[in-house]
Amino acid sequence: MNSFIALDFETANHDAASICSVGMVKVIDNMMTETFYTLVNPETNFNTSNINVHNIKPEDVITAPTFKTVYPHMLSFIGDLPVVCHFAQFDMKVLHASIKRYHFEMPTLPYFCSCIMARDTITNHSYSLKNMMAYYNLNFHGHHHALNDAKACAMITVRLLKNYESLNQYLTYKRRKKYISSMSLKSKRAQMARYQTDLNRITPDTSKVNKDHLFYNKRIAITGTLHMKRKDIVQYIVNNGGIYTEAIDTIDIFIMGKSKQGVAKKEGIVRNKIALGNEIMLINDDKLKDLIAFYDV
Repeated sequence: MNSFIALDFETANHDAASICSVGMVKVIDNMMTETFYTLVNPETNFNTSNINVHNIKPEDVITAPTFKTVYPHMLSFIGDLPVVCHFAQFDMKVLHASIKRYHFEMPTLPYFCSCIMARDTITNHSYSLKNMMAYYNLNFHGHHHALNDAKACAMITVRLLKNYESLNQYLTYKRRKKYISSMSLKSKRAQMARYQTDLNRITPDTSKVNKDHLFYNKRIAITGTLHMKRKDIVQYIVNNGGIYTEAIDTIDIFIMGKSKQGVAKKEGIVRNKIALGNEIMLINDDKLKDLIAFYDV
């Protein structure tokens, strides 16, 4: 049985915790059975750019309930069903931030994304809500109205699910089920900074250092995806007397993994340094594997 809640938010400004409307559709066994819609007083200012998108103005929400009042009713409507949003990253960020703002306990709340589901399932020139509705020849009434967008999300999801045995089969096979309780609102840049700090704090976990190792007393930087986790590679470096560094200004060895961009920015800079006469050894993932195997003999 394919049952879920399709959810959509509109916000008053660029702050995630500024919900000004919420729309939900309950789908039971592939049938839309119930809807939920309300304006929400965000208790904050409205940005003109946001008003231009959804046409909700400050005067429209003066007597509307706040999220503090609406949220318990949302939970009651959702029940134990998983939630789907089109571009769930946005809507779940909004919900997470609003829950935190009003000091509610964070629920587990499983969710998935119909935009990602579409990318997993069909080929289209665009996977936006509007273009997915066009793909299935469905009427689109009032984009950026929370209830209309939730209905559109529900209709798209039901049609995508025809390509799978069940919703559970899709979520399990593609590993697409997520939980709002596991979300973090930290920016990607902040997360990377914290990650680099943790890497820089790695110290040798052995008292025996091979002074004949290629890495011994060498400054080593890393880029890209390798066959080992980054923290394990750094541990290997420091265990063999090497010095891990994020900076590439003064390095002796540069370890290069795969990059989504083809050639990573750091790799390009390092190759330019080599062309200018800097002595830097380049080690790709295959060479790294061979090196580790050689010293482990």
